[in-house]
Amino acid sequence: MYYENGKIFIEDDDQCVNCQNYLEGVACPLLNALGQKAVYLEDSLTVTNCGFFRKFKRCLRIVRDNENNNAD
Repeated sequence: MYYENGKIFIEDDDQCVNCQNYLEGVACPLLNALGQKAVYLEDSLTVTNCGFFRKFKRCLRIVRDNENNNAD
């Protein structure tokens, strides 16, 4: 994570990439604090153990063609 030209950038190594708060657009307390200038990010930071982290779990279901044909 780093700050440049008034924007906060998340890098691939940051835990934020797999966080439900970040991926679903939910207000992340850490990013809100940085955005509101309650805390400052002077250099780059790798977020590895965030207390607000919630693992994003994707649940997919395979839909077969015969299920679509039964709907007719």
